[in-house]
Amino acid sequence: MIKFGVRRLEDFHPEPPSGFFQRLAHDLNSGRASCRLLRVSMPPSVPEVAAFEHIMRDLELSSGIYRTTFRKRFENLDPKTIAVLALRFNSSAPLMVEDWAASDCLTSAEWAPALFAAFPNARLAASDLTLFLIEAVLPGGDAFIIETNGAALQYLNGPFVIQMIPGEPRRRPLNWWLCQRAAAKFAKVRSEWRIPPAWLESKSAELTQGRFQFNKISVTHPEAEHLARTDPRFTVRQHSAFDSLPEPVDVIRTMNIFNNAYFPPERLTEGARAVWRSLIPGGVWIVGRTVRQNPPHHEVSYFTRTNSGFELIERLDKGSEIEALVLALRT
Repeated sequence: MIKFGVRRLEDFHPEPPSGFFQRLAHDLNSGRASCRLLRVSMPPSVPEVAAFEHIMRDLELSSGIYRTTFRKRFENLDPKTIAVLALRFNSSAPLMVEDWAASDCLTSAEWAPALFAAFPNARLAASDLTLFLIEAVLPGGDAFIIETNGAALQYLNGPFVIQMIPGEPRRRPLNWWLCQRAAAKFAKVRSEWRIPPAWLESKSAELTQGRFQFNKISVTHPEAEHLARTDPRFTVRQHSAFDSLPEPVDVIRTMNIFNNAYFPPERLTEGARAVWRSLIPGGVWIVGRTVRQNPPHHEVSYFTRTNSGFELIERLDKGSEIEALVLALRT
């Protein structure tokens, strides 16, 4: 079976429509939504938010990490976390809280109201290594959607949205063939451009270089962007969960990133050391993973930073799968 793709917002339908021809069109296009649909107006419309969340749910990066998240994912975790923090910090404390590897930062924005109600002077910084993708438009009008590291995620050509990561399956011969051609084309055109690091770090959204046009596409949820614009206590910024902060903070949350399925023990230890260096003595680290989505269920460990490592404060269910690794860490 062939797959085309959804290129326009008006053609996006999360659920199959009732009509025969509409359902046929849906079947031909589903699972292939263009990342251009991640662009939203401010304030965003309901269809724009629906398309954004649908695309983000299935977006896989070149690292193999999915940006999977969903609304109210941590609604039963956030009260528990705030209760743990309330036992260790005064409600008037100017807490500096970090939410690392926060994907599109929606769960951070949902955590913020309850956190600020309990700690009015707190500040919450949501971060992720990937805050935007890049649309590289070629002279003929076709385009590649790429990561900031240069990896191509999609190729947009005519009615086709070609998935380059993880690639098109052989059971769809035409899509597979177009993917192979797109990979060859990308290798050729990529050698012709040089995206300046200064542009990647700037707030500029557009760049023209020779015959190519580059446009940034935000992958931060519209609600998180809106909160960052309206409440100075909430910020969104770029940060890798394996890098230490320049100044230590009181609380760090790392959910669904330090997983055995993603990284080997050596890399997970590097992440734990980055967290230790980024916390004040007595600071709290919340680490765990979502083991079931509907209804959401999590396995989480709460640690406090000591002079030489971490001590366990409390756990939710079985605790984090890397709990033993964290407790064995010595700095």
